[in-house]
Amino acid sequence: MKKRMLACLLTTVCALNLGVMTGCGQTEGAVTEEVNVESAGKLDEHTVTFYDTDGQTVLDTKTVQNKETVDSYTPEKEGYTFVGWYVSPKLTRQFDFTRLITEDTSLYAGFVSYSEDTRTFAIVGSGESQVLKDSDWGKVIGDAQTMTKTDNQQQNEYTITLDLQEGDQFQFAVDSDWADQRGFGYLETGMLDGKTYLKNAGGLGDTPPEKSNIQVEVAGTYTFTLTTYPAEDVYDEENQYYTEETKENFNSNPYDTITWTYSN
Repeated sequence: MKKRMLACLLTTVCALNLGVMTGCGQTEGAVTEEVNVESAGKLDEHTVTFYDTDGQTVLDTKTVQNKETVDSYTPEKEGYTFVGWYVSPKLTRQFDFTRLITEDTSLYAGFVSYSEDTRTFAIVGSGESQVLKDSDWGKVIGDAQTMTKTDNQQQNEYTITLDLQEGDQFQFAVDSDWADQRGFGYLETGMLDGKTYLKNAGGLGDTPPEKSNIQVEVAGTYTFTLTTYPAEDVYDEENQYYTEETKENFNSNPYDTITWTYSN
């Protein structure tokens, strides 16, 4: 009798160590433990869904372990060029594929069609550097402020190299009225090696990032490249000040980008 009671006591102690209360000779604890392990395994996996630009058509899905990265892939669409995966259907920010996945994630494809851009872009702004002093927020647009369009029949690229001082603020636009302006929101990044070189300086009132000034945080020589996709331009026709005559002041583009290099 004492041996039987001792065996039961040992069984109860073992069950308590496993965090499960069982009776002598019962097996419910083992079943519960298996269910918990299975549930935990599901929580360690996430689904990444790749959508077409419409935000509804699923192009692919991938299962990713918790806190691991997901591999990108390049979808194809006849007559279009794929330019990247975006984090929202508005296509305002590209997804960083070095980011660790910790939840179910939706990504949206960006496709563009090529159309020649016949516009001329310039840097407009103000500050301590001579080119922006002369610009005076776009009042003057001369050779020093005008970007050079590269000879590329498959992509519209405009470049400019200039010396900038800390505190300078600027954007890119086609004229002194700042039509087709391209501001901070078009920068792929404002950082280099973990340090901020260019930051969002805002604008008048409630200014969206795309129309916000770019402010220089580190003086030096910068080369900027503006890549445009005019076939994908959109217009804010809902704005109360929108007219056909001033439509270019309400122009934006989800795919245009500004990249840059730096030297001191």
